[in-house]
Amino acid sequence: MKQLKNNFIRVLGFALFFGLCIFMLGGVNVKAAEKEPKFPDTCNVAVGSFIRLSVRNLEGREVEFRSSDNAIVTISNTGKLVGRNSGEAVVTATVRDNDSVVATLQCDVHVGPAAVSVRFTSKKLVLKEGTAKMIYPLVIPKNTIEVPLYWSKDESIACVSYLGTVSGVSVGTTYIYGRISNGNEDVCRVIVLSADDYEDYKVGRRSLEELLSDMSNTDAQESNTITEEEVTTAPDQGIVTPTPTVTPVAGVATAPVAGK
Repeated sequence: MKQLKNNFIRVLGFALFFGLCIFMLGGVNVKAAEKEPKFPDTCNVAVGSFIRLSVRNLEGREVEFRSSDNAIVTISNTGKLVGRNSGEAVVTATVRDNDSVVATLQCDVHVGPAAVSVRFTSKKLVLKEGTAKMIYPLVIPKNTIEVPLYWSKDESIACVSYLGTVSGVSVGTTYIYGRISNGNEDVCRVIVLSADDYEDYKVGRRSLEELLSDMSNTDAQESNTITEEEVTTAPDQGIVTPTPTVTPVAGVATAPVAGK
């Protein structure tokens, strides 16, 4: 019985020892993988435009870029990738440490026509607070490779991802913009409602105009309301001198008032 117990302890000890070794080697492999050169697997570029490709974790090593088809895409030694014609090509990044090749990495490049115009399919988006929906832009031409750049006028009310997912952050109204590289853009109004108001809107108990009117009246009341605490703690401002105005004279340019 004692011998059996000793054998069990030995087996358990060996198991723990080998487990620890595997864990340590796994940690080393993870750290080594984190330091390996990294390169995008795929990217898109419009005809006549360029992007920058780079290899991460070079650690002072040199990299050489090469395109499989210079008629489709060209790339410089600094990673400047230019779309020449519609099509697909492969960019290879060869990482060298002195004369030895450390890694050979590849990126599939898709080249398509640039966008000419962008329009949202809907000019209005109604969201329940805390939820998200996609906005769908109509980008011309349909086979363009370009994706609009999105941003929100007020991210405290609604924010938008680079893919066009709009999230309702708080109750209110704001605007989401979409722009393409030639400067053409469109705008979508976003209305974020509370859960109760959104339910009333969806089932038709109240119209959107009524809900917006209530929101506007609430905002106006809040902005015009002075609490007792604000009155008692507000500093004595004394006599307030109004900002002077300038009366324009015919034929004489009027200088703008300072601060305006």
